Amino acid sequence: MTMIYKPTTTMNELKKMNKRKNVYFQTGVFGSDDSEIVKIAAIHEFGGEIKVKKNRYVPVLGVTLKAGTIITMPSRKWLTITFERNRETIDRIIKANLKKIAEGKLTVEGSNEIIAVALSSLTKKEMGNGVTKPKHREGQPMVDTGRLRQSIGTKVDYKGKTKGYGEG
Repeated sequence: MTMIYKPTTTMNELKKMNKRKNVYFQTGVFGSDDSEIVKIAAIHEFGGEIKVKKNRYVPVLGVTLKAGTIITMPSRKWLTITFERNRETIDRIIKANLKKIAEGKLTVEGSNEIIAVALSSLTKKEMGNGVTKPKHREGQPMVDTGRLRQSIGTKVDYKGKTKGYGEG
């Protein structure tokens, strides 16, 4: 008996996926380390200290902060919390995509784009939910202006070749 091997689109897609063992997804705020929005994103995610550079009146507090004053900012997780809260959703998206790839209805690249955009969307949706409220002001610093949320983007890295989606 002779078997004839004829590669199918699905088989080719699965082979591509197997060869691409190093696909990384990055979601967050991208830019140079000294960009203002990257600093804002980092201080919210990790907390830290900010040194006041020059005297500045803060109307909400009704005080003037003197140059050299150290302000301690608490961590207000906005990125890692998304993955903790949405692990099952992300797993469902990946499983659904794998099924579509196996059926020949989706390419690996298409799947990666869907996952990347979903990660960014989930992060934007979760931003500000359940974070520590500030003690000395109304509102939520991360979401009041929308600037941080709008700066969230996502990237897919295929062994050093990066594709970006969304802001950032």
